[in-house]
Amino acid sequence: MIHKLRFPQPPLSQFVENLWLVHGFVADYTREKILPDGAIELIFDLDPEPKSIFEDEVSTRVRTVKKAWISGERTRYIVIGAARNQSMVGVRFRPGGAYPFFRFPISELTESVTELDLIWGRLVDEIRDELSGIESPDARLLRLELLLMRQVQRSLEPNRLIAFAVQQLQHSPQFLAIRDLASMVGISQKHLISQFERVVGLRPKSFARVCKFQSVINLIEKQDQIEWSAIASDCGYYDQAHFIKEFQAFSGLNPSDYVNQRGDYVNYIPIA
Repeated sequence: MIHKLRFPQPPLSQFVENLWLVHGFVADYTREKILPDGAIELIFDLDPEPKSIFEDEVSTRVRTVKKAWISGERTRYIVIGAARNQSMVGVRFRPGGAYPFFRFPISELTESVTELDLIWGRLVDEIRDELSGIESPDARLLRLELLLMRQVQRSLEPNRLIAFAVQQLQHSPQFLAIRDLASMVGISQKHLISQFERVVGLRPKSFARVCKFQSVINLIEKQDQIEWSAIASDCGYYDQAHFIKEFQAFSGLNPSDYVNQRGDYVNYIPIA
């Protein structure tokens, strides 16, 4: 399997965490669960076969997506089919980073996976054809970066207030009241919630919950001996019951089951 990352140059780097490529992936499981991580991903699928999104871990109810799609901000996991021999390239946006590339509020993509041709029309086929014709993984990622720059719909000047709010919510060790955050950035609480949802895709409180959940996931990855009470305290949960309830809400698993079932990649859980 080939897995490549490209880290874009400014000004794109302020909005895009990385561009990625996967080729020749073969799974030994049938489905995988993707946990919410605070990011929006845009994916171009260079394989001809549609990909499956299931209602849950065991349901036979399924919808398919093909060619290209964008996965919006989420507060719940999604379950996808573990397709074989995938050839995909994608863009991982920073929180709020997708906003300059679309003409509508990013909240319209929240809790959904939207086929990109519903937004960009025939341009999707043109981009896929161009990317498919490039053999080198590095050259393909560079071309994707250049193609993305062509789709800028708004100024590539970050919204400083929202960027500051995002940073505070990502790195606050304890719960940060939204009224206090609004006071810090110098706008009303109502205006902060409205603008944050429009640019980031989630309301500040929901985004903060996802960030705390991701703090837990990252701490788990760093520890050989896991002390759940310490993790709950370090990540700002009121008590153990609150911690377990939140973890289950985002992952569908209790923390111990997550540790036993997690896969090789953070936020991806294989399902037999």
